[in-house]
Amino acid sequence: MIYEILLNTILAIISAMLGASILFVIKINHNKLCALISISAGALLGAGLLVIIPETLKHLSLFSVLISTGTGYLLFWLISKYYFHICPACSASHFDSYTTQKFTDVVKMLFTALAIHSFFDGLAITTEHGHIHHAGEGGHAVLTAIMVHKFPEGLALASLMLGANYPKIKVMLFVFLVELTTLLGGIAGYFLLSTGNLGDWVSLIEAHIAGGFIFLAFHALIGETFKHHMGKVVVYFLLGVLVISFTRFLF
Repeated sequence: MIYEILLNTILAIISAMLGASILFVIKINHNKLCALISISAGALLGAGLLVIIPETLKHLSLFSVLISTGTGYLLFWLISKYYFHICPACSASHFDSYTTQKFTDVVKMLFTALAIHSFFDGLAITTEHGHIHHAGEGGHAVLTAIMVHKFPEGLALASLMLGANYPKIKVMLFVFLVELTTLLGGIAGYFLLSTGNLGDWVSLIEAHIAGGFIFLAFHALIGETFKHHMGKVVVYFLLGVLVISFTRFLF
């Protein structure tokens, strides 16, 4: 199982790196970034509501799932409100030119917030091997959602750094280092699962992660909807949900 977890977390990191590197090949305007953010938001919501939560309900009561999901949502909300936007992809439209110019002043906060976000991505990949993957349901859907989301995440982070005049090599290095916490989350999750004594804690962790996914999805949707064309955002958002639904059906 450890090899598959490592492979999946590495694939997620590669997705972020590809998102960052595409800036050096083609020019991404805000409309394209908006579409990518909306698709990834839909994918995260689909993974949370259609895959993770239904699976946790097989092992926990509805009350336990709601509480755990709520704590995941609340954690991301608190970090984003009182510390820093936890996801540059979801918050790309909130970063103005002043923020970009002052990037060196906020780089530590951004990297810390994104590291927490990526760590939970890795943990999500791992916990799918605890219940969903062994049950043969949904594991690919969650991985797909994370990979879809990682692409604009890497792209948004690289965009900020390029706007702050960071050299390209340093941009790619920093994106890689911060995304490496995805792998750390996967490894940590594996050792937690390997104890064999987690029981329903795996389901509680899954529900907690689903809450984080839901926060990211709605944060991205609301931010992009109220700032840009609502129709386009909703269409791409629904496309992201359909991608996860199709992936779950396919596998």
